[in-house]
Amino acid sequence: MSDDEKIPPQILNQLLSSMFAISPIAMSITTSEGRESRYLRVNDAYLSLVGRSWSELRGVRVVEKTVHEDEARARRHDRLEKEGGYVGEYVEIHRADGVVVPTLISSQRSVIGGTQYDVEIIVDISSRVTEQRKHEETLETLARTDVISGLPNRRAFDEQLNKAFRNPTAAPPILALLDLNGFKAINDIHGHAIGDEVLRLVSTRLHESRRGNDFVARIGGDEFAILFHTGGQDLPQARIDDLLAAIGKPMNINGIILSVGSAIGMARLEPGEDIAALYQRADAKMYEMKRGAPL
Repeated sequence: MSDDEKIPPQILNQLLSSMFAISPIAMSITTSEGRESRYLRVNDAYLSLVGRSWSELRGVRVVEKTVHEDEARARRHDRLEKEGGYVGEYVEIHRADGVVVPTLISSQRSVIGGTQYDVEIIVDISSRVTEQRKHEETLETLARTDVISGLPNRRAFDEQLNKAFRNPTAAPPILALLDLNGFKAINDIHGHAIGDEVLRLVSTRLHESRRGNDFVARIGGDEFAILFHTGGQDLPQARIDDLLAAIGKPMNINGIILSVGSAIGMARLEPGEDIAALYQRADAKMYEMKRGAPL
């Protein structure tokens, strides 16, 4: 840089001070004695981030207002002490209203006149974290959803079943296993695309038949499972008949009129019984009803 391109120190300081003040990124300057950091100056973006006024922060220890003392903070201070700084450390900032804001902080330590000054640049990543959580929730939902029917799948159903039977204060629900009659012939004659549409229509009818906290899932092939929450009471036969009748109503699929029957087996958990045995009892009752019906 030539002499005429140099910026006098006082002008450079003024420019940097102005940049600090107007930066949309949160910045702070603290003085540090060991791990005792106190605020010396922050910009408006920092005040907006933490939801406080400068009068609340001036000369105050950082851990009293925005960052809790923990192992992660101790590690960051060790890095400042040994390395003179760090870049992109994940830090949760505590706003005045109690909201925790995820951030990435980069810090640089300077020693001037025997005093340690730490300059921090804080990037709010809450929107990025929110999007990541939404993405993870979407993946979790997909992992528990049957692709064809849109109903919960076997994994989701087993989780609900285990949850229900771990609740000591609630009456065990009734486990119902349901299998379609005549579905194999539909697949063989009309193809899997029509068969998939039959599964979707049956799934819709089962979903619409739910009451209260009933949980319906497709657990594989043409098999479905239902948890009936009846408060310890038996399921009325009329409701079972209505359910089977709804499934058996004719379906118009691309001008083809089709219908399927269904077999259902139900069981409630008995004292000392595990879930595998419960499944076996419900499955045995379903096949008793299915025996002799067309496949």
